[in-house]
Amino acid sequence: MAAPLSKHITNLEGIWHLNRRLSDDPDPMFALQGVPWITRKALRFAHLSLQISQSVSCSDASSDSATDSPSEDGGSVTVLHVRQTVTPGSFNSDSTCPVNGQYHDMTVPIFGDIKMKLQYVSTDDVKNDLMRQSFEDACASKMVIDEGAENPKMGWSAHVLWGFENINGKRYFTRNVRTWKKDEIVVVRMVYDCHQK
Repeated sequence: MAAPLSKHITNLEGIWHLNRRLSDDPDPMFALQGVPWITRKALRFAHLSLQISQSVSCSDASSDSATDSPSEDGGSVTVLHVRQTVTPGSFNSDSTCPVNGQYHDMTVPIFGDIKMKLQYVSTDDVKNDLMRQSFEDACASKMVIDEGAENPKMGWSAHVLWGFENINGKRYFTRNVRTWKKDEIVVVRMVYDCHQK
């Protein structure tokens, strides 16, 4: 189901199902990231969903190490809580990600130990002209989430832009992933349906 206008990059709360028909094949990206062949085989036919909730943390919070990083301006920080469910398979994961532009360590069953950071940026900062226009056409806020991720052990890095795009006349939540390892680069767009209760 297409995303309603009430959903935007600063309001991602809800359940998002990967739309395989509209998404690119992620297998080349998983291969570059060192995901074993048997795992990639299972993922090819699995149902993937993201359950996202949000909270706001003050910069001086100290009760949770994942949310006490200060924002650049010393104000509040949006924290995304993401539960990724993969069915069938034992690749489910839970992560808590402050949107403050600072790297933090996390473990994801498929990828192992990684470093990741999230931050809100203006669509003006999107370098690819076609992608920038696509985001701007579908989101009045003119903002996206810029994600950086890396796995030092496996030697890969990724740059991901989270946003909304119009696809075949409908508005969808997307994540555009550019992954590289040495001289090899793979670009994949993941498209998600909005689950409405």
